[in-house]
Amino acid sequence: MKRLQILLLAIMAVTLFSCKPQPSPVDPGMFNLGSGVLVLNEGVYQFSDGGSLSFYDPEADTVANKLFYKVNGIPIGDVPESMALLDGKLFIVVNSSNYIYKVDANTLVLDTTKPYQLVDFYSPREMHIVAPNKAYVSDLIGKGLWIINPQDMTHCGFVETGKTTEKMVQVGNELYFSNWSNYYFPAMEKNTVQVVDIDNDVKVAEIRVGKEPNTMVVDKNNHVWVLCEGATWQDDGEKPTMWEIDPMLKTAQCRYTFDDVVDPETGEVIRFAASNIKADPTGRYFYVIVSHVDEDGDASDSEVHRFDVETQQFSEAFCISSEGDTFYNMAVDPRTGEIYVSRIGNPVAPGMVYRYTADGVLLSSFKADIFPSAMLFK
Repeated sequence: MKRLQILLLAIMAVTLFSCKPQPSPVDPGMFNLGSGVLVLNEGVYQFSDGGSLSFYDPEADTVANKLFYKVNGIPIGDVPESMALLDGKLFIVVNSSNYIYKVDANTLVLDTTKPYQLVDFYSPREMHIVAPNKAYVSDLIGKGLWIINPQDMTHCGFVETGKTTEKMVQVGNELYFSNWSNYYFPAMEKNTVQVVDIDNDVKVAEIRVGKEPNTMVVDKNNHVWVLCEGATWQDDGEKPTMWEIDPMLKTAQCRYTFDDVVDPETGEVIRFAASNIKADPTGRYFYVIVSHVDEDGDASDSEVHRFDVETQQFSEAFCISSEGDTFYNMAVDPRTGEIYVSRIGNPVAPGMVYRYTADGVLLSSFKADIFPSAMLFK
């Protein structure tokens, strides 16, 4: 019933949204973005005019929304998923629409001389740049990694992996990527991380971790840490876990399991979901979004906790609470160590982004758009 109500609200909101006049394009010269954070708002799935791009200036404490449309006069597309920066250019990956936009990182003007609708791709997710003329793109449906040239936006290769691909991190000349989803290939194992040699574009390893590895970070020792969702929607499903991979040995060890706990007052069994992991600039601390999961598998009452690589423990003193709502995504400023967390309440209304110090003290907040998700600092 809960999911049905949310679906009906989403349909009503999208209907109302589609009837509203869209913002008129503005003179591209009026924007010259400085330092700050870019926020991709996913919008509502299967509605191309719902996604958007926001920019927050922490020094001025100002936010500007729907910038891609305002500058370029076209919707950003269906589910803007991720971003990457290279030599003053911003690349925006739009999942369902099969777009990768190349825009000026300061003015946000789209480079219309380059193709952005990638007809060869199935469902692009993340873009990881390894050289000025080479980037890998993961795919939710295709069994491998795409290789593109960011200069002319051409498709120039494909690495067969046998599995769908998702998040990516790099250690030396090796690229680690998670095999998170088997939605389109039910027989596929989704409990592995694979490794590609970026010099030769060949898969060199497959490492077994927990079920549904979602996000990854690299610590101060150049070890890869993997957060796995498990199967929290099943009563006897695998619990969320966190794994450490030694890049030299290509082996993984489970370092933490998010076990159920019993509420001492009510006797209720509380299950957890672990949805996102990010590292601080030193690589010593990780921040993890942990949420309560109800009997339908829906998450709420989110918290951000801090893990210390040296002690191999979560801090009992550190906790950022969503105050009953759901945290959706997270990013850490590589210059300041400040933590940005996006929060959704009503799933069809603009979400909020909260900015905290590295110790979890709230500094500011701003209203973004529907489902604020991926964030990138410039």
